[in-house]
Amino acid sequence: MFTASRSDIYDYLYDLFFGVVTENVYEMKIPDELTSSDTKDGFLVINVGTGIDNSEFPEEAYGEVRCFVTAYIPKISRGRVNHDIFALFENGINNVINEASENDTQGTFHIEKDNMLSADGIDGSDADNTFFTFIKSFIVNIESNED
Repeated sequence: MFTASRSDIYDYLYDLFFGVVTENVYEMKIPDELTSSDTKDGFLVINVGTGIDNSEFPEEAYGEVRCFVTAYIPKISRGRVNHDIFALFENGINNVINEASENDTQGTFHIEKDNMLSADGIDGSDADNTFFTFIKSFIVNIESNED
């Protein structure tokens, strides 16, 4: 039976991105109050989507969940995108996902590299800050033997 905690998935993803891409990493949504580092350097928000239970036998769990990492990149003068910061976030996120999918073979969670999607756009925070966004979506496989 699929028993992986959503909190454990958030912890797994947070540990992958924190300090590698940025130290400004948040879960679920943009924080109500942004720090000066958030507005100057940008930040990440991690979202865990709906989990799918693919288990077939008791005490052997297998499932998957689509996850999203959104980079919020501050704009520069006249509302233009800061290409340097955008590239740092895009390359950092891609590198973390690629490395995790190739090297993470022990443990409960594994990133499935073949189902990655990406998009970009513009978004605002509750504090009237406008950011360019880079969004990466990927599948996290969940596998455990509950002996």
